[in-house]
This record gives sequence, C-alpha cells and structure tokens, in this order.
Amino acid sequence: MQSVGIYLFDDSPWLGRGLILGMPEAFIRAYEITGAPIDPVLARMRETGTPCSTVTCLGERWTGSQLYHRVSGRFGLTGFAALPLYRGEDLSGVLYFGGTDEETVRELDPEGLCRLSAHAARVSTALMALPRCHPRLTPKQDAVARLAADGLSNREIAEELHTGEAAVRKHLKALNRIFDTPNRTAMAAAWRKGAR
Repeated sequence: MQSVGIYLFDDSPWLGRGLILGMPEAFIRAYEITGAPIDPVLARMRETGTPCSTVTCLGERWTGSQLYHRVSGRFGLTGFAALPLYRGEDLSGVLYFGGTDEETVRELDPEGLCRLSAHAARVSTALMALPRCHPRLTPKQDAVARLAADGLSNREIAEELHTGEAAVRKHLKALNRIFDTPNRTAMAAAWRKGAR
C-alpha cells in the first residue's frame, strides 16, 4: 500500500482526529472536508463494523462514485480499504490503506482484507492502552489536565505539548471554569474523577 491513515471517531457522525501518510496535504484536506461525508466505504464499515474496500463495496462502480470524482481520482488514489478500530466493544476509529496502482488495488479483495485486518487488530490493542479523553474536554484541554494532574509545572507542560506557557495558563483557567474549581489541585481531582 502506498498510503496509510488512521482516524479516531468523536461523538459526531464525522471523522475525529487523525492523519494520512503517503498522500499530499491537499488530498487530506479534501478528504476530511468533502470526501468523508460521501465515502460509501467508510459508511459501510461504520454500518457493519467490518472491514471493506473499494473492491468489496463498490467494485466496478468505484470510478463512477462521487468520492472518486471529487477527491480520490484527482489525487491518483485508485482504491483503498477501511478497517474498523475497536476500543473494547466500541467502534472507535478507522485504519485506512490506500493504493495508487492497479496491482495494489487488486489486493483489496476479501482475502487481502483478512491480511490487513491483522494490522487493525494490533492498532486496536494499542488503543486499549491509551488513556481515554475526558468527555467534557477537547483533546488539548485533556492533555493539559492530564499533565497538571501528574504534577508537571506550567513550563514542563508547555515543553511536553510544544506550546507556550501563556497557552497553558489559558487552558488551566478554562479547565477551572469547566470543572467549577478554584485551583489547580481541585481541577486535577475533578479531572481524575471524570477520566475514569
């Protein structure tokens, strides 16, 4: 496969955070904005919770699809597979494998999906080890709260998150408002309680 992507779902019907390697930035933006909402392969994978591809879902109709004309065909993506990622019992994301030549696309048949499923299983296992994001926070707020609860200083949090101390202070103030807490210690306790 010439490209690989991973997206984690949030509470909305759209894609959450993620990335695609092996494709230009313009493709990634086009897929996230235009492609994902009309992606029949992603829709089938979310509906069934099982792996599928342009070969198994669309077959010969792939090159006539809206997704192909609006996004994939413009960037030379000749086919892809979408494999479900699970966190326990919950469908929590998608692992993409994309091809830009016909030989690679032929590997997106049911047998090829079985081979690729091993990669999705490994990623799902790794997802289980990741801490969950607090349900009331953005990923950045959650990261700041997690590091503050671990006892890191504002400077250390800024270094860890590759941001400035002013941004960390701003996030900490917002966290105190969200949790209705008077200080960092109380906020950390409230975050720990909700992160379980």
